[in-house]
Amino acid sequence: MSALTGYAEKTGAPPRVFEQIELLRDPTSQVVVTGQQVGLLLGPTFTLSKAFTALKVAEELTRQEHPVIPIFWLASQDHDHLEIDHCYLLDKEENLHRLEVTLPPDTPAGRIPFEPSMLSRIERSIAEGAWVPEHTSEVLALLERAASRATTFADWFAAVLYELLGARGLVILNPMEPDTATLFKDILTAEIRRPQISVAAIQEAAHGLKRLGVEPQLGRGANASNLFVEEWYGGSVRRELLRFDGRHFFSRSASYRAEDLLERLAEEPRSITPAAGLRPITQDAVLPTAVTVVGPGELRYFAQLRGVYAHHGVEMPLVWPRTVATVLEPPIRRILAKYELSLEDYLIDPEGSKAQVLLERHGHASVFRDSVDQLHQIARRLIEQVDAIDTTLTGPVMRTEGRIEHALERLKFKTAAAVARQDELTDRQFGRLVSHLFPLATPQERLISPFSFFLKFGIEPLLEAFAALPSSGQHTVRP
Repeated sequence: MSALTGYAEKTGAPPRVFEQIELLRDPTSQVVVTGQQVGLLLGPTFTLSKAFTALKVAEELTRQEHPVIPIFWLASQDHDHLEIDHCYLLDKEENLHRLEVTLPPDTPAGRIPFEPSMLSRIERSIAEGAWVPEHTSEVLALLERAASRATTFADWFAAVLYELLGARGLVILNPMEPDTATLFKDILTAEIRRPQISVAAIQEAAHGLKRLGVEPQLGRGANASNLFVEEWYGGSVRRELLRFDGRHFFSRSASYRAEDLLERLAEEPRSITPAAGLRPITQDAVLPTAVTVVGPGELRYFAQLRGVYAHHGVEMPLVWPRTVATVLEPPIRRILAKYELSLEDYLIDPEGSKAQVLLERHGHASVFRDSVDQLHQIARRLIEQVDAIDTTLTGPVMRTEGRIEHALERLKFKTAAAVARQDELTDRQFGRLVSHLFPLATPQERLISPFSFFLKFGIEPLLEAFAALPSSGQHTVRP
């Protein structure tokens, strides 16, 4: 508990956080864990969805005699700087802004020093957008307070998250803090001594998924391990994947005996870190985890980890899919209502929804529907005829039907595009839907930072809207 308390003090957590940490001393307490990469301005909005799902699940499970505490695990060991050095904001005029800072390559986020220039660069970038002035002042003040408590890039993320959700009881764990890193020694030591068992368990699960027709998320090739090592290059530290040939571990530039790694682990516990196939096990070995809240990709990871949990003697928690949330701003709600579109249908097929609306509005949709119906009727009659002559002829008829239907579908989209050039208003409004709901051909929650909405609608109103969401399913947030 002292590691959590120390980090909470360092990053400016409010009193509620310390109350939650104290509850963890109760031997009956459990936790709901979620986590995410340490992205700029919290990264995409689904970071907020994860945190609120953990808060909600913990609240639902808590009893007076059985406290359940929500924990946010900072992925501060992660070293993919190209995924965390930027974020996207969509301003009031629907201009998409890419904000970015310079981060050293392949360096764990918990090792990257926070520089005041990072805050200055973000402030300048925000100044270039069209925002609501009073909300802009509020956001900048929050970022400045958080920056004043940050030693590393990961600390800045944590301090921002405490500013937003600390008062709601979210506790942050940073695995790169020295006091915390020492807690993982037992799992990492066991993995160094017998690295092939967990890899084999992941591979066996992958084969099982493939037999079911499911593509596994985790791949483990020849000489794979579930460990990373920190190495120094030109004065900076980089995180390198370790491989194991049956006798020695090796990275791109060095070779290690197991004894070498154990010695390094004893001297500097943060220098050996787990890969994706081991990280959840290190988490649940040190926390009384009841539930882990994950996104869709992470859910597929866990399908391959049961054997790794068993190997290390760690109980596997319940895995809970996070809430999926899409923020619907007032103009977008009006456009969807105007064209009688549900958000679900639009998100499934944005281009198809646009084409259908254009063709319906200009009286062409029925022609394409009738043509497809007639095609199916003709194909059924042909199949009845040829099947009586030679059953092998049925396949060619069905394939021909498919090719013609595909050609009709392409013609429908070309027709819709031609109509769009004449119907500029509808085309422009669907362009707005894309800007808000599918920017850069990516679902909103996976690209746009929640700070985009804070700057337009204020911090607390948006947090209250997220807090009202259920703990599972797909939902909309209406600021």
